[in-house]
Amino acid sequence: MKAKKSLVILDSSIQFDEFKKFSTENTTFVAADYETHKKLTDSNTKHELLDNYLQKKERLELYDFVLSKYTWYENLRRKSDFEFNNISILSLMSPLEFHEFVLTVLIKLSSIKNVISSKNPSEIFVSEKFLKYVELVQDKNKIHTFDSNLNDEKSFLTNKIELRFNILSKPCTFYISKKNYSSLKKIYENFFCKINNLWLDKKTSKEIILLVEFNTSAYEEMIRTLSKSKKQVVVLNRRRSAIWNKNSIGILKSNNVKILDPEKFFDLHTDPEFALEHKRLNENLHELWESKELFSIFSMKEISFWPLIKDRLKKIYDYRLDDYLKFIFQSRNFLTQLNIKKIICLGESGETENVLLQSVENDVDSILLQHSFLRYNPELKKLQWKYEDQNMLGLTCKKFFLWGNSDLNYFLENSKIQKDQLIISGSPRHDQFLQIKSSTNSHTTKNILIALSPISERSGLGDTNLIIKYNYFLEKIFKILNEFNDLKITVKLHPGENPHNSILIDFLKNQSNITVFQIKNPNELIKKSDLMINISPELYDSSTIMLEGLLLRKPVIQLSLDDELSKVEPLKSPIIQISEIEHFEQVISKIINDEIYRKEIIEQISNKLNDYLSFQGNSNAKFLEIIEKI
Repeated sequence: MKAKKSLVILDSSIQFDEFKKFSTENTTFVAADYETHKKLTDSNTKHELLDNYLQKKERLELYDFVLSKYTWYENLRRKSDFEFNNISILSLMSPLEFHEFVLTVLIKLSSIKNVISSKNPSEIFVSEKFLKYVELVQDKNKIHTFDSNLNDEKSFLTNKIELRFNILSKPCTFYISKKNYSSLKKIYENFFCKINNLWLDKKTSKEIILLVEFNTSAYEEMIRTLSKSKKQVVVLNRRRSAIWNKNSIGILKSNNVKILDPEKFFDLHTDPEFALEHKRLNENLHELWESKELFSIFSMKEISFWPLIKDRLKKIYDYRLDDYLKFIFQSRNFLTQLNIKKIICLGESGETENVLLQSVENDVDSILLQHSFLRYNPELKKLQWKYEDQNMLGLTCKKFFLWGNSDLNYFLENSKIQKDQLIISGSPRHDQFLQIKSSTNSHTTKNILIALSPISERSGLGDTNLIIKYNYFLEKIFKILNEFNDLKITVKLHPGENPHNSILIDFLKNQSNITVFQIKNPNELIKKSDLMINISPELYDSSTIMLEGLLLRKPVIQLSLDDELSKVEPLKSPIIQISEIEHFEQVISKIINDEIYRKEIIEQISNKLNDYLSFQGNSNAKFLEIIEKI
């Protein structure tokens, strides 16, 4: 009798001892994530990676497919059932959030389909987490399930807020529910805004410049400059409070900047329309989730993946409907009652920005201000453009303010944005960098700042193999650096929420004699450093901290993990681009030991920096000049 071929797909939700009951003979273990791979490796268990069953070409195709699904709600037969004030409730979920979720699901589905096709097993063992995936591509009587823990899905639903801080030299994270956070934020803001007279008077007739979801401390100079105009500067922050510390309160107070409280413009308890609309939309949504129509909309290669995303989408809209609808009412009212002339955003995909830009009338100037450093390689421009926000989302604002000629030329060449919509303004938040006196280390100890960009889920290329490669490079870097005498190493993690950050933090726990920060102001860290190293896992990730390193005249090394970048000539730039760890050792040694070489690198910075940043030191004045002319 022929022995059964067993396929065991293991993931982090499974109790790890469960798999041990299998004989390794005629059994293939497949790790579905990095955490499981690490456990299997540590226990010397032979296994394969699920990620190895999906080729790069397939991942790129899935990426393009997900882009085509951003406006899935437009294909509904009764799409007006989900609209209020000409805004579809279904359009308010961040498209980037939707993108990462659906892409991750399709990568899992396609990988599972491929591994089953390749192995042709007699029986399959999976967790409850993966059961629905396997059932879509395999006969159910072949499938067996493990007991598993399904409470590991905090990343996408975003019903929790991540709060980060440091205990001594190591970062710590804890979570609070979004509703509790909003309640605490409301209490905090009511107290401090009242005693500091920061609330905007809803009866004001002044012309208003509205800043949407701005970090008030990071944009201090811009706020101070805008406040010199004849218009009232107002901040609207629904995600992070505009007065999150003493400094931010001082900035707003000293510049007579006000905070817009949407709650003051709508009382749901006294407006019967809200209850009626909420009831209508809620009923229509629940009817939609059970509709067979979605099976065809969310279908790929004759397989409907709707069962895989249904529960999560339903939870999201059930959880957020109240907030979505309330803010539509609020924004409709304050846009009508207030004399808002300009709206300035740093992004367009967030829920606050999304509602505002769909609600605003044509007589209001909407401006998107570039918020991150973009470094383009001519040989890879088409591939880099693939992952640009403006390629993924388009442009909703009337104007797009760019930092420099490099960005202008790139968007003129690759995007469909009209030339008159693209304006070079420089970077207002970086004027302050030119006021910082970069310290020259007179001591023998060299300070090395390592900035770690996390692997994102945007491209779909960030698999377990890339995490393994990332860890390998980090191990080598620390080993190389520890061979030098008198080096002090500081690690700066990306401040945003990202699942890979937790893997990096876990890895760094085993590294002695390093200090790790996640939320500390990078200015302070760069200023004290003698050399900055940035690890970029993906080719579209340039990381703004590299530009800030250049502004403070520090040698910057970009260690790239993307194979595509290793195939092309590095950019002629003061940023030293490296793809091979052996090359890193040579470069780091030369920078540390050869003072002449180090000075040559620093001397190169000014010329290239002019291409990245126009109006250096004068961006805020230029910004004000431009918006007053619009």
